[in-house]
Amino acid sequence: MGPCFLRYKRKDIKVHRLREAGLNGMAKNDIETKIARLNEPVCARLDRLFDGKRKPFEVYGILSEFLSLKGKLLRPALCLSACEAVGGKRGNAAPAAAAIEMFHNFTLIHDDIEDDSKLRRGVPCMHIKYGLPLALNAGDGLFMMVWQETQNIPGKNRELAQQRLLSAFTNVLEGQALELGWYHKNKWDVSVDEYYIVVRGKTGALIAGACEVGGIVGGANAAQRRALYDFGMGIGVGFQIMDDALNIVGDEKKYGKEIGGDVSEGKRTLITIRALRNLKGAKRAQLERILKKKKKTSKDVKIAVALLRESGAVEKAVFDARKIVGSALEKLNGLPEGEGRRTLLELAEYIIERKR
Repeated sequence: MGPCFLRYKRKDIKVHRLREAGLNGMAKNDIETKIARLNEPVCARLDRLFDGKRKPFEVYGILSEFLSLKGKLLRPALCLSACEAVGGKRGNAAPAAAAIEMFHNFTLIHDDIEDDSKLRRGVPCMHIKYGLPLALNAGDGLFMMVWQETQNIPGKNRELAQQRLLSAFTNVLEGQALELGWYHKNKWDVSVDEYYIVVRGKTGALIAGACEVGGIVGGANAAQRRALYDFGMGIGVGFQIMDDALNIVGDEKKYGKEIGGDVSEGKRTLITIRALRNLKGAKRAQLERILKKKKKTSKDVKIAVALLRESGAVEKAVFDARKIVGSALEKLNGLPEGEGRRTLLELAEYIIERKR
C-alpha cells in the first residue's frame, strides 16, 4: 500500500468544502512555501535566541542544532493566521507563535527520550547524539525559555493569552501522562474513546491553543475564540491520526522518521486498536504477540506493519481523519472572509494531504 491510500472514499468527505471555498488544491510546494513565508518573523525570533554562539553550547548550542532542523511549523503558522483571521496584525502574534513552536520542540525532545526513538526530522535524535542527561537538560532549558518568550506578547490580552497557553500545555502533559500510563501498566485493551481522549490532550490541545491564542492576540470575541479553538482541536486530532497512518504507509525519506517506529515503540494508535479487533485467529495473535514484545527485531516490525496494512485499519483511520477535519472546517463559518481565514483552510487541507 502506498500514497494512494489517501484517496480512500475521498469524495464522501467534507474536505470538498475547501474546493467550494475557492481553493483549487494548492500544490504541496506552494503551501509549504507559504508556511515558510508566514513564519519568517517567528524564525527570525528563534534565530536570535538560538544563534549557535550563546554559551554554554551544552544547552544553547545543541538546541540551536535541533531547531535548525525545522519541522512543519504548522502551529506557529496557525497562530499567526488565526490572529489575521479576526482582524489582527500577524506580527503581533509572533511572540506567542514562537513560544508555541518552542514548547512543541521541547515536547519532541522529551517524547523521543520517552519513546526511545532513533530519528527525528531525518537525523539522530538529540539523546542519541548527545546522550540522555544533556538532552533532558536542554529540553528543560527550552521549556524555561518558552515562558520568557510569552512575556513579549503585546497588548492588553497578554495575560489571557498566557493563561490559555498554560491550559494548553497542561493538557499536553496530561494526555502524554495517560498514554505513558498505558505503557507502565502494559495496557493493550485500549478503546477508541480512550485513544481520542489522549490525542485531544497530547496533540489536539496545542494546535487548538495555537489557534485560540492567535485569535486572542488579534482581538477575537468570545464566539470567535471558541470557533478557533474547536477548529484547532479538530485539525489537531486529524493531524495525529494522519501521523499514525504515515508511520505505517509513508515514505521514510519524506516522513523523516522510521516507518514502523510506532510498532517498535509499542504505541497504541487508532490503527493498532482497530487492527487487533479486525484481524482474526492466528493473524491477530501474531500481531498482538509482536506489539507486546519489549524488544522487536526488524523482521518483527516488518511483519506487524504488513498485518496492520492487511487489517484495513489504515484506510479507516484516514477516512476518520478526513471526516474530523471536514467537520472542523465548519467552525470557521463565523469568521470574516479574508486572507487569514483562507490560510486556515489551506492549512487544514495540508494536514490531510501531507506526506511528512
